[in-house]
Amino acid sequence: MKRTMLIAVALLALALALGGCGDDPEDAEEVTATTPVASGLPSEGLDPMPTDGANEAEALAKARELLPVERASGDWEDVDFEALGASDPRLVAYLVRVDLGGQVALFEVRADGIAHNIYQYQRAFDSGSIIWTPAEESQGRTSAPVSAGEINAAAAVESAMRDAFPEDPFTVSIHGYRFVYSAEGAGTMTFEIAPGGSLISVRI
Repeated sequence: MKRTMLIAVALLALALALGGCGDDPEDAEEVTATTPVASGLPSEGLDPMPTDGANEAEALAKARELLPVERASGDWEDVDFEALGASDPRLVAYLVRVDLGGQVALFEVRADGIAHNIYQYQRAFDSGSIIWTPAEESQGRTSAPVSAGEINAAAAVESAMRDAFPEDPFTVSIHGYRFVYSAEGAGTMTFEIAPGGSLISVRI
């Protein structure tokens, strides 16, 4: 359990820190070169979600561009890029940001429409396990929910948060989109992309 929490903390810190690069194209290039990070992504919960919203479509286009970039980087050993490239990336989760009392936390909502703590899809939403980061350290680009998928994801997180913090004012916004390439026998490669198209993280 301690090891799982440490991984979750590390991944959340990476997502929040790198998200701050979303407004600067030069910073976006630096993020693309992120050192590969081990994934705690479970095998379930990878059902595809619609990408007909403007932000989702933009993120999908970016995900399609990034696989050949990562292949050319030489940073990934034993990844079957040819097999992965034969598939199209699919949107599997919205990343949702909550600002409350000068702190920020991230959550995810997958195709089942249920809010979960970030990188903890295998567990029910738990207010006691929320990882908070000072807002001044988490200035990544976000977007107001507009598409049906974004609105539903934000509403799921807002409902879970309201149950946990009934009297506290907070705001909910879209932090990013998680796309997965997968192929039988080749595993998965995951890209998290912020509104506007900048890369938050990439991992296998």
